[in-house]
Amino acid sequence: MSDELKQAKAAAKAAKASAKALRPFYKKKRYWALAIIGVIAISSAVSSGSSTEVAVDDTTDSTAASNTDDNSSSTQDTISTGLGSKDAAGDIVKLECGSPDALDFSYPKVTIKNNSSKASDYFVTVVFESVDGSTRYEDSMIVVNSLQPGQSTTETGLPVSDIPTGAICKVTEVQRTAS
Repeated sequence: MSDELKQAKAAAKAAKASAKALRPFYKKKRYWALAIIGVIAISSAVSSGSSTEVAVDDTTDSTAASNTDDNSSSTQDTISTGLGSKDAAGDIVKLECGSPDALDFSYPKVTIKNNSSKASDYFVTVVFESVDGSTRYEDSMIVVNSLQPGQSTTETGLPVSDIPTGAICKVTEVQRTAS
């Protein structure tokens, strides 16, 4: 009898092992352990606050932008570099606020010259505000893609409306990244 009992126990053990081997992967502990370790690794990388480095050209022209339009303001105020790690404010050649059309929309225009040694993308933010800077009315985004070294272009921004008479526009952010 003990021999039959041993065989029955062995058969039960083999059936249990076979069933364990045939279960789906998501029910196996080792996969859950790997998933938990992966989640911890990803969350620690995200929460560490490490920033992604963006390729930016090293050369810029440090001259201030000159504005000749009557409704334009100087860009000599502090201009953020945004994603770009180098100051590209010197690449702004001209800023025009634009005049309201029949539907009361104004279209700001920016002339940009790529003073770097590589093709670059530009993201420019133009803000419309009161003369004293206490009230911000609107902002507009202007995007220039793949501007080659030494090239210049004039791009029109997104339309803005309901800008009071006497408001000024100025560039508050210039991001230049390698194309």
